Amino acid sequence: MLQESVGWDTQGLIREPSTSFKIYILFLIVVCIVTIIKLIRVWRGAPPFRLSSQTKNRDYLKLLQISCNSLSHWIRCIFLAWAILSSTTVYDICRGMRNEKTTGLGVILFVIQDFSTALSMALWVGVFVFLARWHVSNRIERLRD
Repeated sequence: MLQESVGWDTQGLIREPSTSFKIYILFLIVVCIVTIIKLIRVWRGAPPFRLSSQTKNRDYLKLLQISCNSLSHWIRCIFLAWAILSSTTVYDICRGMRNEKTTGLGVILFVIQDFSTALSMALWVGVFVFLARWHVSNRIERLRD
């Protein structure tokens, strides 16, 4: 009698995101909302491509500088949050592997997949905030000239 082996299709597995990952996603959404609010404040004073109306306004220049500095801090915070998420994820997975006495390749691939997903999200939000900061910095330079 022939016996067939049945394997797991790891491509079809759907995993529930961890609580820390859900909090991280919420944090990234908050960062995007804060960035959009900062851009709206900047554009309310002078819409895009109409900066000439604010050339002598010191208050608007101060708003731009504060927004630029704040966005720089948010960029750093994004990567600090990703580092915290990564370190807690590694700890939780290693603890689980030690308790289960499992160190299969599939588990390691899930860890790499989680890291790449979290890093990709951090990079996309970081690029968005960086571009907003770049836009605000360009406005500061044009007002100073």
